This record gives sequence, C-alpha cells and structure tokens, in this order.
Amino acid sequence: MGKSSILLNTPQFFTIREIIEYSPNLFKQHSDNDYIEIIYIQQGCGEFFLKEKPFIGQEGDLIIHHPFSPIEGKSCIDDPLKGISICFSNLHINGNDKGWLTDPTDLPIIHLLEEKNEIHNYLKAILREYNLKHSGYQEVISSILQTVIIKITRLLKNTNHHSVSPLSLEVKKYIEENFRKELTLNDLANLVYISPYHLAHVFKEEVGLPPIQYMIQCRIEEAKRLLEYSNLSVREIASIIGYENPNYFSLLFKKMTGNPPGKYRRMKT
Repeated sequence: MGKSSILLNTPQFFTIREIIEYSPNLFKQHSDNDYIEIIYIQQGCGEFFLKEKPFIGQEGDLIIHHPFSPIEGKSCIDDPLKGISICFSNLHINGNDKGWLTDPTDLPIIHLLEEKNEIHNYLKAILREYNLKHSGYQEVISSILQTVIIKITRLLKNTNHHSVSPLSLEVKKYIEENFRKELTLNDLANLVYISPYHLAHVFKEEVGLPPIQYMIQCRIEEAKRLLEYSNLSVREIASIIGYENPNYFSLLFKKMTGNPPGKYRRMKT
C-alpha cells in the first residue's frame, strides 16, 4: 500500500450480531479478548464504565472496546439498548503503532452526527452478508469493514469534525469529577469562558444531553452503584450524590430508572 494508505493490512473479521437483549448485564468486561469490538447504538441507551468512570451511550453513538480494555456496561432498564456489535482483530493503522482506533486514555465513545446513517448502513450491510452467507460473502464483509474503519479513522483525524469539541469534553470531564457538588449552568459556562446559552446549545448538540441533565445522569448512575454495592441508606446515598431532600431524590430516581431506590436495590441484591 502507498504511504497515504490508512490501513497497513487487512483487518481480520470475527463476527457481527444484533443487540436486542433486554438483559441489564449486556456487556462484559474485556479482560482476555484480543480483539476490537465496535457497538453502534441504534436506539435506547447503555450505561458504561471505564475504570469506574461512568458515561452514557445512546442513539447514534459508537462504543469502542479495545483489546483487554477495562470497560463494562449494561443496557438501561427504562430504555433498553438496541444496536449492532462487530468484532475484528489485526488492526494496523498508518501512524498508529498500537492498533487502537481511539486514545486509550479517552472515554471510548464517538458521538456521530451527519455520519450516523452512513455508518449504520455499512454495518447493516455486513450483518446481512453474514446472515445470508452467499457466495463471496467473506470478501464483501472484509471490504465493507475496511471502509467502516477508514471512515471512523478519518472522522477522528479530521480537525473540522465537531462530534465532541474540546469545550464540551472539558465541561463533561468536570461534571463527571464534580457531580456531587451543587453545579449550575453559570458555573460550567464560567469554566470555559462562554455564555450559559452557548454552552447549553453546544453541549446538548455534541453530548446529547444538556449539561445539568448530564450532571443528574451522573448522579443517578452513582446512586445505582451505591444501592447495588453498599449498605448505605437511601437518605445517605441521596446526601452523598448531592440531594439533601431524600424524597426529591427518590422521585427523581424513579423518573430516571422506572423504579424507586428501594425496589431497585431489591432487584439487584
């Protein structure tokens, strides 16, 4: 291949499948799998954790599982995830010795915008070829898979792509690290020196949720973890994640998850 080629070899396709299960424990941690998995979310949402750092994947997002990545997740109970998962190995990208699509220090999520339908159609075409297994389907899958990888790589390298801007990433990271505090839209806007209106517009466009709604999402995810893995009372958990009124917290938790905290805990234990 020429010097301008993105792929230095042909990736090895493993498998592709539809994600239609409603199990809350849908995604397993990659502790011993030497392959890359890409999950395209068609609808619903998934709750993911990278080294205990929570993030939400929803319609139009790509979740990248790198080999041996300490990432785990599950389908949202109140909005089950539906999507397509494709696995492959032997990835060697020009200028990237490690064979990763994204920086392993970043959250492994790509928020697609105008590319959403194109990537979705490519994956559906691969899934169709894999299910039908007509003559030459392996070659067709290999060709389309290479196209998908090139498109994603080009997307990540394109400085004009505004999937998630540095501004939104900074605010997003700050929220994830400080969601237990009383944060206002003004606080977050002052952090990046822009108006609250502009921040709200840009953040929702790129992340999928308004900043304060994203903060609430982080709080609820932490509440879920504490309900499942601790013996703290609902009142104590509410206080820890930033709600002094446990009744308000219970109402909000039920609205976000479909179940009150006590019932959620009983379901998980």
